[in-house]
Amino acid sequence: MIQLREEYQHPAHIATVEHCKSTNKPAIHDQTVGAGKTIQIGFFAKHVADKGGRVLCIARQGELIEQNSDDYRLIGGKCSIYSASLNRKSTYYPVVFGTEGTIARDLDGVFKAMPFNALLIDECHHVDWQDCLIDDPQTQYGKIINHFLSINPKMRIIGYTGSPYRNNASIIGEFWDKKLSEVGTYQLINLGYLVPPVFGFGDDAHNYDLKEFKPSGNQGDFTQQELLAMGRKITKDQTKTQLIMEEVIERTKNMLGVLITCASKKHCEQVAECLPCGTWGIITDSTSTKKRRELLAKAKTGEIKYMLQIGCLTTGVNVPYWQVCVILRRIGSLVLITQLIGRILRTLKPN
Repeated sequence: MIQLREEYQHPAHIATVEHCKSTNKPAIHDQTVGAGKTIQIGFFAKHVADKGGRVLCIARQGELIEQNSDDYRLIGGKCSIYSASLNRKSTYYPVVFGTEGTIARDLDGVFKAMPFNALLIDECHHVDWQDCLIDDPQTQYGKIINHFLSINPKMRIIGYTGSPYRNNASIIGEFWDKKLSEVGTYQLINLGYLVPPVFGFGDDAHNYDLKEFKPSGNQGDFTQQELLAMGRKITKDQTKTQLIMEEVIERTKNMLGVLITCASKKHCEQVAECLPCGTWGIITDSTSTKKRRELLAKAKTGEIKYMLQIGCLTTGVNVPYWQVCVILRRIGSLVLITQLIGRILRTLKPN
């Protein structure tokens, strides 16, 4: 049976219970990758369910919902899953794990008059909190929150994230009232739950010249158009890509999995041409759910050493086999760089 870690998970759980007893103001847990947020979500959901309450746990991706629900069962709870990407739509049990998009599309259907006592949001930095403050929200999360608060104004809202920023600014403020806990990367490294990162940078011969691409202040990462322009410049110089990847192969020859972030799909393909046949996979926003799962399964076993992506393997992806993070484009988002580095800090579990 899984138990909460006494160093920080148990105090965070108690803080959540006490907060919800005293107020219905939304609050968050700021806990870095590897802190076990899914376990904490499960324990609090079970706490509410054991007292006769109903809980809705939301995440953006089906993979994260699957992971959260699996962990919930490991702590002894029974739950339903409501996610189109997982081909499951059930609200039978008082604890429901669901994906943002599937729930948002069914607010006038199965969820039209369904009350919940608590709404738990994994990776809550995705919530546009400003949209949640207006009467007619336009985003999916805004509509979900507004809908369930209209049914039960006393519903508690708790968020969990390892990067509490939106457009590089803190999300604490008018909507998210406060942090209930804060667990940093180096705290978990000192406790032995994460591996310490080692940073390295390519020299001029192993770097793209992307100085003209500059992030626009607090506006987050580069736009799709800017990334495409970045990708076009990069892919014009295939010799440079070849030199860089030869360096990557050499530096990682005695290491495990490598996560490589590119600027465009064409850039991914160009990088793949420089890698040994059969050692790589590419995942983009156009990769099917089935193919994505197949590739991630191979990455977890080491069958695929190099995983190439653009920006879709950040949150909700747990591949402890990844040991190296290679970034082949400029990054303009504090959230993105934090999440990318976090993908390679997990410790390997014995088989």
